[in-house]
Amino acid sequence: MEYISIDIGNGYVKAVNLKGDTLHFPTVLKENRDKNILGEAKSNYKIEVNGKSYYIGNLAIAKRAVRRWQNTKAVNADTLLYIALCASILSKDDEINLCLGLPYSYYVEMKKGTQLIESLTNKTFETKYKQEKRTITISRVSVYPQGVGAYFNNLYDMLGMPRKGAEKYIKSLFIDLGYRTVDVVAFEVVDNYFELIEENSFSLEELGTFRIVNYIVNNLNELEFNSDDVEYALRNNHGRIENMYDTIDLTELEATAYEELAEKIVTQINGRLSGQIQKYANVFLTGGGAEKLYPLLKEHYPNLKLQEDYIFCNAKGYLALKNTK
Repeated sequence: MEYISIDIGNGYVKAVNLKGDTLHFPTVLKENRDKNILGEAKSNYKIEVNGKSYYIGNLAIAKRAVRRWQNTKAVNADTLLYIALCASILSKDDEINLCLGLPYSYYVEMKKGTQLIESLTNKTFETKYKQEKRTITISRVSVYPQGVGAYFNNLYDMLGMPRKGAEKYIKSLFIDLGYRTVDVVAFEVVDNYFELIEENSFSLEELGTFRIVNYIVNNLNELEFNSDDVEYALRNNHGRIENMYDTIDLTELEATAYEELAEKIVTQINGRLSGQIQKYANVFLTGGGAEKLYPLLKEHYPNLKLQEDYIFCNAKGYLALKNTK
């Protein structure tokens, strides 16, 4: 029985197993109804689950799937399909243990963690991946709030072994920039136990990196590019988007969008923490948009550090947390 950790965000899925193998792909899928004129697709992102075939990630986008920009519930409804793909690639066992992450507000205020555990524990599903048929059962499920994984990834490796020099990071605050939410989590040690400081932990709803794409779409004036076109250009084509007449450089609009987003995030964090952030010598920035937002936030928080391995640190940290219990 193997542990795998899957961070299913509104924007991207990040997954890792204990060997360190990773997956990173857009949270997009489309049911496969193609006639397969050229034969079966050999992509890593085509899978059959419970008798239905799906394209996932970049393959789904190439097949003209549309990201469900305004519907976070859609991600939850499709959770099992993303788990099936990750399990098929990252685990050879037909029984798996799962570690999953949720935005802080979903975990604490909406109690979504308990719902996920109940809905997925002992769940069995049939898969066909690259002609191999399997019956996979989810034996155990652990769910953690996003940002917490990044914290424990600084203290322990995935097997639960303490990292050298980790003690200096015990009191830390994390700003986790996700696709739709920004999660802020704070940790301290009280009586030799790690304590999540709930008074300093929260989610900033609708302040994630999807705002970058929306800003660009809204400022392209008469050019009719949709959100998926813009996102693809930013992620895969150095911020350049092409049409039959020209190539448009989106990088200036992208820079302005990040500046506006940074100002909004700083205003909200300072308002929520009311000076408490100054008590933390260690403030880390993590999440998918961390690298581009980092220099802008560092102007406001001089001690800010860009989290090492900011894409996978949450997923790896969930395994670390599980193995230290």
